[in-house]
Amino acid sequence: MRVLVADDDPEFREELVSLLDAHGHVAQGVASAALAVRALESEEFDVMFADLKTGRQGGLKLLTATRERWPRLLVVMLTTTATVETAVRALQLGAFDYLRKPVRPEQVERVLELIHQQLALTRAGAKPLDPVQYARALAAEGGYEVLLISPTPVFRAIEKVSQLPLDPENPFLIRAAVEDFVTPKDRAAVVLAAIEQLLARHREEEIAELLEAIRAVLVGKGPLAVGYDPNKITATGALAVRASIVSADAHTTLESLSNPIRRLVLNRLAEGSCTFMQAMSAARIDDTSKIAFHLRKLTESGLVTHLAGERYRLTPRGRGVIKILSSINDLDSGKGSGNRVFPSKVPKAPAA
Repeated sequence: MRVLVADDDPEFREELVSLLDAHGHVAQGVASAALAVRALESEEFDVMFADLKTGRQGGLKLLTATRERWPRLLVVMLTTTATVETAVRALQLGAFDYLRKPVRPEQVERVLELIHQQLALTRAGAKPLDPVQYARALAAEGGYEVLLISPTPVFRAIEKVSQLPLDPENPFLIRAAVEDFVTPKDRAAVVLAAIEQLLARHREEEIAELLEAIRAVLVGKGPLAVGYDPNKITATGALAVRASIVSADAHTTLESLSNPIRRLVLNRLAEGSCTFMQAMSAARIDDTSKIAFHLRKLTESGLVTHLAGERYRLTPRGRGVIKILSSINDLDSGKGSGNRVFPSKVPKAPAA
């Protein structure tokens, strides 16, 4: 991974960069928020560790700015004197995680494991496919009439494949076009390429709802296949796409699924009720404030129930989310409806 460390303490900064380098990552250190922005403007990074009081601009302002300009970047906030409330505020503003100084090597290793899990969401799936070739295969081998929605025009006609230019500004027009195409047909499939272009312009929940609607129209008629550029999609965007392909209610649970700590807690609760400490053990973290934040998010979302003096338990809706998590793993296994999500190659027109 490519990692940026923004911290005005030169000794700590150098130690963290050395630790990251020792784990095989490419790390660079800067001493202020302004220098961090300059580095992000000139190079691409996967992760940034940033002190909550990085220079006059402040760590929270840096967090807000980077989340807006570089949404694929995962930000881990570092705190020494800041209160727990400030650290939790960082999570609310979109930080991936936070660590309290002095930071132990095993804490850095654990957050790197969680980051790796999160980044893997953008790379999950089968080998890269050309959406045009895949649409052609669905038509020729699957016997479907296929609607190919792609930003790249295909100038040669393909038998049983209709083409619709992707207009990322108008997802509702896409929904209407799919309904018009699919409704009168007995066997139909939809290939939607470059979903990251829609995610760049609309909320993840909106795109998840669009995909759920397309999938519903196709029930009993054929599959939905969604392509994405793994270098341009965010981890939460990739999760939104994959969840919406398998669930009719994914758009209402995305926030609860968006963090790997919450996913670990949900998987632990799938085994049975648990205590606060058991939830913390399942997530393999030792920060009570952090696990309290994530448990509260799960409770507020209606996935987990907890009354004073009782253990944490999954609600019926929470058990439905567990099914979503399990079904996501089947998308590329050949099971189920044939719906799939795949990383895209650059589309090419098929040979005549």
